[in-house]
Amino acid sequence: MKLSRVAVIGYGVLYFVLACLMEANNWNQSYPIVYVGFSMIAQTLVVGGIILFGLEAGSDFAKIWRWLFPLLVLEVAVGIVFDATIPPDPHDREWMLNLVFSLWITAPAYYFNFRLARYARAKEGR
Repeated sequence: MKLSRVAVIGYGVLYFVLACLMEANNWNQSYPIVYVGFSMIAQTLVVGGIILFGLEAGSDFAKIWRWLFPLLVLEVAVGIVFDATIPPDPHDREWMLNLVFSLWITAPAYYFNFRLARYARAKEGR
């Protein structure tokens, strides 16, 4: 197995652990149960997409991920609306570092899922 595959799968495991902690935090902050449930499903699918990308899954998964990927992005947007941790002064250094860390962790996950969907190849008819 190539080192890059191992790294992507290792990242998937790290993302899974962090997603579990996030969902537990959402539950503890009394977010609506419907949101927490959908968020848990979405994060599980994101982790699945990372693993499938790492395993270089075939184009059969691309068909599913083409309609699934926009829903995963929608879940992130809804999460931002529900996020109760934005302080009155969002320019606080600690809050900004947390935001940068969150983006640094999640950006590859959604990139891998985007690549799994193979949008460019779908437009070319491949």
